Amino acid sequence: MPEVALELQPLCGKRSGITFYTLQLARNVRNTDRLHFHGELFNFLNRNDNRAALEGVTVPIETCRLFPYGVYRRIWNTVPIRHDRLFPKADVRVFFDYIVPPRVDGIVIDTVHDLTVFRHPETMEDKNRRRLKEGLRRSIERSRFLIAVSEFTKREICTLLSVPEERVFVVPNAASVSDAVTDFPALAKRIGLQGSYLLYTGTIEPRKNLVRLIEAYTLLRRRGSADVSLVLCGGKGWQSEPIYEAAAKSPFAGDIIFTGYVSDAEKNTLFQNAAGFVFPSLYEGFGVPPLEAMHFGVPVLTSSAASLPEVCADAALYVPPEDRGAIAEGMEKLLSDTALRETLTDAGRKRAAEYSWSASARALERVCEKALEGS
Repeated sequence: MPEVALELQPLCGKRSGITFYTLQLARNVRNTDRLHFHGELFNFLNRNDNRAALEGVTVPIETCRLFPYGVYRRIWNTVPIRHDRLFPKADVRVFFDYIVPPRVDGIVIDTVHDLTVFRHPETMEDKNRRRLKEGLRRSIERSRFLIAVSEFTKREICTLLSVPEERVFVVPNAASVSDAVTDFPALAKRIGLQGSYLLYTGTIEPRKNLVRLIEAYTLLRRRGSADVSLVLCGGKGWQSEPIYEAAAKSPFAGDIIFTGYVSDAEKNTLFQNAAGFVFPSLYEGFGVPPLEAMHFGVPVLTSSAASLPEVCADAALYVPPEDRGAIAEGMEKLLSDTALRETLTDAGRKRAAEYSWSASARALERVCEKALEGS
């Protein structure tokens, strides 16, 4: 039976969209009479307790205990260590975080979540930009197939990296939500929130277009047409200082709330009580947060750029992300137009339900089977 190895290292670092994508696919793949899956990760001398990170993953886990993953990353281009000496042999290896190590045995499938590094390099940290630019093209050369998280990202891969369309397959994201909730009044008191609010969730970073969002929120409040707070829920990313400075300069700074990282229960509770969800990102390979908002019945305003119209379809109000005036007008409409809110709420719930991790896992299984044909 063909053996498929899933690189699970993204589960053991800082929580991110790639973390959730990797985790949900690892949870939902099935061992069948055609494919047998196992996970692989580094855990130097078994020093790390990864049980929480691997919660819900039932495939067997193979662990390399010889050295930390960070050491492996630093030396793999200069020290000829073969990957198949670190882990058992596999017929197919699936990598979820852009970069494929050198000297990998078996058929390789790599995952590309977006091409921000080429479209908006100014929004990335220098070291990450260099790492991706240097490593991505080599990783694509090593791979038989590529996974894209949306049709938009597939087109980007084919166009920007000159990859034939038949080598790229779409395995989409889905909403990653749980049933966990917490007491809303207590949470509101803790973060200093009073009254109704618009919600954003995601990393506090340039690509999310948060300076313009804050400026648009200021325009909205100056017009006096809405008395709402703006809640920005997420951890600090690279170059986040201008975003916090923009908030501090706003005359409505007291109503702009940064929560930092929150638990799943706290995030779910913020979704459930929000007047609307705002996500005017400059560039997304997929864009999960709007789907999460739709799952909870929150009307969504989002960007007309990149993958977001594909993912949200007719279930969101769209604005051009470069136009703060249009964003402000969109927020005002989202808050004041009762018929629109009801339409978006109904359409959003239906749209979120069209994506599921079980369907995405079946898509991944089909890519693995396709890779094995004729091998």
